[in-house]
This record gives sequence, C-alpha cells and structure tokens, in this order.
Amino acid sequence: MNSAMEDRLREALAEAGATVDASTIRPLRAPERRRFRMDFRLVAVAAVVVLAGAATTVGLLSSPGGEDRAVAADPGSGEREMIVFLCGRSPEPEQTGCKGAATREEAQEIAAAARQAPGVREVIFEDQASAYQDFQRDFAHNKTLLAAVGAEDLPASFRLTLAKGADPLRVQQALRGVPGILTVHEVMADEEIPVRKWDVSVFLCSPASAMPSCGAERKPDSRGSFTVTKDGKGVTPAQTKAIQKLISSMPGVKEVFFEDREAAYENFRRSYKDNKTLIDATKVSDMPQSFRAVLLPDADWSRIVSRLRREPGVSQAFYQGCMLDSSRLAARYGLILPESKVCPVDKRSGEHPDPGPSPSAG
Repeated sequence: MNSAMEDRLREALAEAGATVDASTIRPLRAPERRRFRMDFRLVAVAAVVVLAGAATTVGLLSSPGGEDRAVAADPGSGEREMIVFLCGRSPEPEQTGCKGAATREEAQEIAAAARQAPGVREVIFEDQASAYQDFQRDFAHNKTLLAAVGAEDLPASFRLTLAKGADPLRVQQALRGVPGILTVHEVMADEEIPVRKWDVSVFLCSPASAMPSCGAERKPDSRGSFTVTKDGKGVTPAQTKAIQKLISSMPGVKEVFFEDREAAYENFRRSYKDNKTLIDATKVSDMPQSFRAVLLPDADWSRIVSRLRREPGVSQAFYQGCMLDSSRLAARYGLILPESKVCPVDKRSGEHPDPGPSPSAG
C-alpha cells in the first residue's frame, strides 16, 4: 500500500479502534528505521472492533429481508454472521491486494469456498445495486457522502451465517488466498455496540509516534509503503495542560474529561472480556492518552476539531459522528474514504475556520 492509503487507514483505525493509537500498530521493521505496510484485509476487522472507551458506534444496520438479500443472524440463536467483500473497481487496485474486479468465475469460487468453510450454515449474495439501496438509506443524513459514492463504487459481497459455536477465525482461514476477495470480517451484533458518551475525541501524541502531527517525518518508497525517518515526540505535561484549557474554553463545549492509558486499557478489558484474542493482542502501551468532549446541541464540531488538530501535542482529533459514518462505511460497505468525502466541510472558506478560545464558553 502506498502512504496515501496508509494515512486513510490510520485515520479509520485510530477511531474505529478509538483507544488505539495508529502509530502503535506493530509494523514490519527495517533496521534503524521503521517501515509501515498494512494489509487492507485487516481494515474492516479493525473498523468493526470498537475498543473500550470508544464513542464511535460501529456496526451493521440490518437489511430488509428478502430471498436475495442478506439477513442478520438472530442474536438469541447463538449464530454469528460474517461478510465477504469482493474485489471491485478501484483507482489504485494494488493498494487493496486485488488485481482487478472479481470475475464471475472468481465469485463462484468464493461462494463454493464459503459454503465449504467449517461452520458456515448459509451463504447469500448481495450485489452492488442492493448494497447501494441500503447505503442510500443508512447515510440519508450525510449528503456529502451520498454525492461521493455511486453504486459502482460499492463492492458486491457474500453474507455468511455461521452455526452456533462456529469459529469465525477458521472461516477466515478457509477463505484466505481465494482470488477475488477484498476483505472478510465478522459482523458486530447491535447489542455489542458501545453507547456513545461524548462527541469529540482528542488523542495525544505518544512517544516515538509515527504521526506527522507529532513531528514524525516519513518517506514513501517504491513498494507502496513509507519509512519513518524521524520519530515524533510524545506530548509534554505543559502541552497536555494547554490542550485541556483550550478545549474547556471553546464555544459549544459542555464537558471535558481525560483518559489515561491505564484507564483506557481497563475499560477495554472490561468491555471485551469475552474476546480473549483481542485482549491478548492489546497492551497498555497501545493506548494513547486522550481528552473526550461533550458538545452542546448547537455546537459547530467542525470548527472545534479543526482548531484542536493544530494544537501542539495533539496526534489526532475526531468528531464521533464522522467516525461513526467512516466505520460503518468500512464495516458494512467495504469502503475506506478520506474524511473530505465522508464529513461535510465549511464550503464558504474551503476549510474549517478557527473559533479561537473563549473564556466564557461552555
């Protein structure tokens, strides 16, 4: 993957995982310099995984029933559901691992492999037209996104219903290497989605961060990845204090609270105590420090987020509503898009104006 895709994936992962700093995701390492590559097939998995403390709500909105439509498994039945996205049209197919759109023959091979995978009870195909109908319904509130995506941009998919007790990991392994597959991941049930508690997340720079916003320098290479030539710096105590003061003084901010690494990790462990694989793969050091802000109903989130992204010591700042749409787009429709196509911006100036601090705000 090239650095442009990597940047987009990092943004999605940072909030899809919400408490995981994208710069701490373990990359392949070259001597003395860090090289980053990321398998696109892991993106949808990360987008579905909402780590503890996350305000992002990620999940799959159930499609209307029908013989040719995917129907979510009944949570009370013990069944689980997975989705297999097929390779589709892409301006940069080498970034996805796809050699082009899946052919009819490849789709048939994928369906056959899915039916033979251990624990798969049912396989239903969803074409682009059906997916687009659901997409228009799910994102009716987001006119910017609707204008940016057409039916031809959405990958076709197979929806798999697993029998009670089936292991999704074994299904993924059975489908690994089958030509024409973009991603394979498990669907999160509605009852597993954390309740949104705040509106804005502000992640602070971690030591040796790979994020340019933290001072890191990166050099793209010819193999579609980038190398960190200079590590970024972690946030200082003085910067942390200044960030908190700034957030508290911003117009439209109702409440601010701080979450350190230990608190984030404990929340994560408590929320995902039944997912041993996820817990074992995550450490306290993977969790960045962050501020969470609750906004007033009429607050201009775009101005707040834009200002915070420019503050020294801030790695990333996100509006949870945007990340909800980005995560749902990846999990339900297999698309990773830049923020400019997912979230509306201030068209009067082409960028979010700086609101500046206001001691009387709040």
